[in-house]
Amino acid sequence: AQYRRLDTMLHLTLAELSGSPALAAQYAAVRATLNDLLDCIPLLVRNLEHSQRQHAALVEAVLDGDADGAREIAREHCAGTAALLRGFLA
Repeated sequence: AQYRRLDTMLHLTLAELSGSPALAAQYAAVRATLNDLLDCIPLLVRNLEHSQRQHAALVEAVLDGDADGAREIAREHCAGTAALLRGFLA
């Protein structure tokens, strides 16, 4: 439960840093819906480590002002999470 809470906080913080209140609000709404689905995914060490590497790279890109890099990392991260959800919920 703590990992999911911290994960939500990181993602919400990044959405807020975008400067778009609409994006932050949409993220919060989507995450509230996704939390039940995400709880269906076992917290496997290899998945958590991969996610943490992506998070670190995303934060680094944001801090470096690399919008294109951050966008690509975020897309890969979202695609990976979607694939996990499809795999575990199929």
